[in-house]
Amino acid sequence: MTLASLESYSSYVREVDGECVFVRIASNLLFSGSRSGEVACWDIPSGMEMWRLSFEGPCSDSDCDDDVFFCTESDNIHAIGTSSGDVIWSLKLEGSSDFVRVSNGFVWVTTSVYNFEIQDYSEGAVWQIDFEGEVRNKWENPGRAWSLSDQGGKLVIGLSRPRSGYAIVSDSGLDYPELEQPQPVTIGNGGGDEPVVLGHSNGMVTEVVDHRVESVSQVESSIRAIDYFGGWVVGMDSGGVSSSEYFGSWSINLNGVIDVLCFGPSLDSDKGVWVPSSRDGESVISLINPKGGVVEMEIAHHSRIVSAFSDEEVICFGDNAGCICIVEGDVLRRRFSRPVEEIAEEDSNSELRRKIRGLRGG
Repeated sequence: MTLASLESYSSYVREVDGECVFVRIASNLLFSGSRSGEVACWDIPSGMEMWRLSFEGPCSDSDCDDDVFFCTESDNIHAIGTSSGDVIWSLKLEGSSDFVRVSNGFVWVTTSVYNFEIQDYSEGAVWQIDFEGEVRNKWENPGRAWSLSDQGGKLVIGLSRPRSGYAIVSDSGLDYPELEQPQPVTIGNGGGDEPVVLGHSNGMVTEVVDHRVESVSQVESSIRAIDYFGGWVVGMDSGGVSSSEYFGSWSINLNGVIDVLCFGPSLDSDKGVWVPSSRDGESVISLINPKGGVVEMEIAHHSRIVSAFSDEEVICFGDNAGCICIVEGDVLRRRFSRPVEEIAEEDSNSELRRKIRGLRGG
């Protein structure tokens, strides 16, 4: 069956140089960072590029607070003016800069050191930095943090070996709550007013509420992607997608590699789950109704999708070729209602535009 393309449902497409490591939406602005170190910002309503910067790379993560955009890159953390693109300050840390979150009046960054002799991360740290770029505290941590979430003015970090489970970070340092069955964390998400959900290497899902474990569930295999909206949905190593009891505990298999999944706009008024699955360097994106696990729509993309972010009625995807697609809910529903022939014609035009962009070098 021939599928319509992601570009045909996108309001517009933009590019960064190299694999798109992160995309983020804040205050009607779209931010993206690439593995080659390029960071760019666009105005979402108009699609106009606001600014573009080049660092050594690779970029890894980002967060935003009012007028300042923060991103981790190589062993650095950068503070950038959201509108101007001016670098307010940059700070070099020890080890690779991984996750960054703004919480409780500070910027929090996790770093890690990879030991090639043991083929694993040997040490890590959590940094507390003020908005002027001064380090206030640094706490060492055994191994690498695999997630970083803000919850109630404190940070929840997911941990793999040697100290599997999670830690709570506050002004006073790190606290390690005990898990009945400690398992390495592979991914985490949520926070704010919602639970933090942690996915583990054995398929366990942990919900953390008020910094304590509220529930533990089990799915069939190691978890690669996770998101939360009233309940959780996970993507697994097996290519399967499963939901929490809140959505009916359904499971389906998409038969591909799942790097990301994200709640976002749907074909009706409720949220849908967008799950890209990759095979042979291409992707099929399934839009799943979380209430029952029914696939409502499938669309194709010419590259592997490796990053995603959603905010209200907008969702964006970044792929390993540096392509960024922005899908708006009203545009999605309007185009879905059109005849298949019109979509096919737009796909032909999209393919031509993509080839022209390739000839121009992006």
